[in-house]
Amino acid sequence: MRILIVDDESLNRFMLVHMLEEAGYLDCFEAESGREALQLAKKIRPDLVLLDVVMPDMDGYDVAPLLKKMAGDIYLPVIFITAMDDQPALARCLEVGGDDFATKPFDRTILTAKIRAHARTRLLSIRTNKQNAELNYFRRGVEREHAIVEHIFANALTINQATTKYFDYRLAPASTFNGDVFLTEPSPSGGMYFLMGDFTGHGLASAIGALPVARAFQAMSRKGVSVSEISQTLNQILLALLPSDMFFAAVVVEISASGHQFSVWNGGMPDLTVMTPEGRISKRFISSHMAMGILEVDEFEENVEYFNAKIGDRLIGYSDGVIELTNAEEQMLGEEVVMSWLASNPLMTVEQIIQRTEKYRGKAEQLDDITFVSYTCQNLDDLKAEIEITRLPFNISVDMKVEQLTQFTPIYDVVVMVCSQLGMQKVRSDLSTVISELFMNSLDHGILKLNSDIKKSTEGFFEYFKLRNQRLAKLTQGEIKIAISFTPNINILTINLSDSGEGFDFQKIQASQDSDTYGRGIPLIKTLCQSVQYSDQGRSVSATIKV
Repeated sequence: MRILIVDDESLNRFMLVHMLEEAGYLDCFEAESGREALQLAKKIRPDLVLLDVVMPDMDGYDVAPLLKKMAGDIYLPVIFITAMDDQPALARCLEVGGDDFATKPFDRTILTAKIRAHARTRLLSIRTNKQNAELNYFRRGVEREHAIVEHIFANALTINQATTKYFDYRLAPASTFNGDVFLTEPSPSGGMYFLMGDFTGHGLASAIGALPVARAFQAMSRKGVSVSEISQTLNQILLALLPSDMFFAAVVVEISASGHQFSVWNGGMPDLTVMTPEGRISKRFISSHMAMGILEVDEFEENVEYFNAKIGDRLIGYSDGVIELTNAEEQMLGEEVVMSWLASNPLMTVEQIIQRTEKYRGKAEQLDDITFVSYTCQNLDDLKAEIEITRLPFNISVDMKVEQLTQFTPIYDVVVMVCSQLGMQKVRSDLSTVISELFMNSLDHGILKLNSDIKKSTEGFFEYFKLRNQRLAKLTQGEIKIAISFTPNINILTINLSDSGEGFDFQKIQASQDSDTYGRGIPLIKTLCQSVQYSDQGRSVSATIKV
């Protein structure tokens, strides 16, 4: 322990050094003036100072605060040595920065006890300062890492400005990093896609999965792939990436070039609602699938729901952070309250809705990320882009036997073959939907002889697919042919599909599909195609799509 003794009397210094050496303090340094003490302190960095009050050049009252300043944040005990015994003088010793005092003549026992006590305090101060330095170093490192991650997120999760203007939305994370995701991209067909999702929990751990999701979503949007392909691919990516206790609830939506036709996949998110300008709910896209990152590829259901809204209708979606918001009394907001706000004021903006939720929450802590999205059906002419289309006619034919029909669904492969041609990605989503619906009708009704009426109830829906799998497993003969041709001068894709089944009553099937709630089948095909013609008792169908 380094002790600096400051006194202009050499005898006092000698006595103190001798006394301290006997007590075991061998590192003692002497200074006979205040200025010499300051110079010596810079060199030796003392652990304790015994400081005389009255000195000729600088008295102890002037030296003490300078020594304290030199020590910085670490406690440097300054014990005044003085012959004065008046209380005002002793009080001033403490006021200028002294920590204690020892009166002359010195009592060795008391002085060494005071030195030991202050030495313990200094050691504690050194340890605390070191810990603070380590914590500050760690904090700066974390801040730097956060800054890097924020920079990456800001560049990776940018929302496309060409499509953002069509949405009224708000994202409010519960912490620095957002576990909710909202992305939107234009499609080659002149419409657009959007993705709204919610990773398990919130914060950085939840937000990290947004990076691969964003990259994949943007890449697939540029290709014009269907909603079912997007959802299936994202599930596959997250299944390989996420731990078993984490998943991604999401809705994937394609808005057609008309601005009012929706293709929706909802897995684990609150209902996506279509509301008329008068505040009436005309459609709910309920969650009919498991969230992404849970089911294996062969278990995942990519079925998409379709709806043809009207210009002026409003599509509204939000994460569960909105409806599960709780106030100080731990009462949950709930979906009914949010819908009642919109029903009473259909023109209410997202900002106004968020203000109401904040008012409801009051002083309670926000426990989850909040996302609210609103889209009003409108003309999307600004998104239409000129895409170069091949000037060459082409024909693609696929003949599928039992082996292909029972082992996998060939739609994706067929669509990829067609869209490898210049400009065909423009209609990739519609083409995928049309071929899928035509193929399923032929397989289910023509070859497997299934009756759609079974699907009228929830129990019947599951019974239908159970029966379908049973018949498919026992299938020994059957054939479906798909022939697709392109006529360049009129830019028309013609899809011809035929099967070897006994045929089916397509008019009855259409009537049934017209009245169901799934938004699929022949009515959907007719919406997407210029023409649809069944023949040969339902065994053949021809559909045309304008490119």
